[in-house]
Amino acid sequence: MRPRLMPRVFSTTLGQILAIVACSSAATLLLFIALLFYPGAPPNPPWPWQTSYRIVALVDMLKAMPDAERAHVLSAGQRSNLMAKLTGKPSICVGSTLDTHDLESALRSILRIDAGLTVRTCDARDPTHDLQVLIPLDDRTLEIRTDRNEREPDRFTVPFFAALAFLCVGVAALSAWAVSRVIGPLRRLSENADAFGRDITVAPIVEEGPLEIRRAAHAFNRMQERIARSMQSRTRMLAAISHDLRTPLTRMRLQLDVEKKEIERAKLLRDVDLMQKMVSSALAFLTSDAGAEAKEWLDLGALLETLCDEYAESGVEIRYEGPDYLPFFCRPESIQRLLTNLLENAIHYGTQTLVTAGAIERTVLVEVIDNGPGIPADRLQDVVEPFVRLDPARSKRPGSVGLGLSIVDDIVRAHGGTLTLINRKPSGLIARVALPLAGDLATRN
Repeated sequence: MRPRLMPRVFSTTLGQILAIVACSSAATLLLFIALLFYPGAPPNPPWPWQTSYRIVALVDMLKAMPDAERAHVLSAGQRSNLMAKLTGKPSICVGSTLDTHDLESALRSILRIDAGLTVRTCDARDPTHDLQVLIPLDDRTLEIRTDRNEREPDRFTVPFFAALAFLCVGVAALSAWAVSRVIGPLRRLSENADAFGRDITVAPIVEEGPLEIRRAAHAFNRMQERIARSMQSRTRMLAAISHDLRTPLTRMRLQLDVEKKEIERAKLLRDVDLMQKMVSSALAFLTSDAGAEAKEWLDLGALLETLCDEYAESGVEIRYEGPDYLPFFCRPESIQRLLTNLLENAIHYGTQTLVTAGAIERTVLVEVIDNGPGIPADRLQDVVEPFVRLDPARSKRPGSVGLGLSIVDDIVRAHGGTLTLINRKPSGLIARVALPLAGDLATRN
């Protein structure tokens, strides 16, 4: 069981991060111990600093007096652990240890002497005694015999290992706690994603943890909301289409079943046309992903004027008030579908239609105004939902399945704008579309 458990633990993010922390702590410990034994590392006090200061003081004193008096000073300064003499040809010792290296490094750094200064040991069996120091002094050499009488403090003690162990354990514990703070939200995000695959009604997850995890959770919640809304809309669409298609199909079936030699062609064509409108409306809603279309510059003023002229030529009382030239950076096909749906709604429910457009405070504002019956105040927010149809005053439209304003709202939100429906006095409806104006257009105007 245990051999299988270890790979499973290290396959998780928590296990991998803890393994990295443990390896880093072990590498740091080994490096720290290696530096303690590295020959080039600074020597531990007190060795060799006390001996170095005595030798340096003797050298400075000898440099400051005539050569004839140096012998008296050397004779008076003899100690049991430090003897010095001036000689022309000293007998050079050849032994080398860590102690000789430490003392030589200290003397070189204080005396600023590079050539001729050496520290060696003459007794390889006991390198802490009989150290030979050779320092050039004028035309002779100052030979000093000393020993290491300072006691080096213990490098490895119980407090040292206890502090080092506490450091490693503390780093590992804090790392585990910090990693768990990151892994917790990530684990919950994974669990919610798995649950969402089985049930789209899962509650949104809490956006917590580091910034990247919060962003991922926010994106997941938005994705979950969009998918749930899309699934609900499509379910309602199927129910609405199934219900609305039943009536024309029943009429067509009755005409075919009755014992008549001649079928009323006009009625069949009317029912086929009605079914085609229903299916086209549903397909338009299913393919209303405005974000898939590339953006480009569109003359919104010219488009509105053209649409109004086309409807006017068919006998509709409609007029446009606004600039002839109104460039707007958008998705052209989606914007044309948006305007067409609004105009057809206004024309169907009213006898007069007014379209206005303009740019106000970095916003493109388009209003479609009709003189129809309007919408009940408590239903203004409901009509933008898919497949919502109101009372008979506004629902006797052949082929309508309640998707027109829903498609408009989707396109407006895809452009970062807002759709507002306002009832007019004494009657009528204002459909107001506010779209953010691009910076280039604001500068151009």
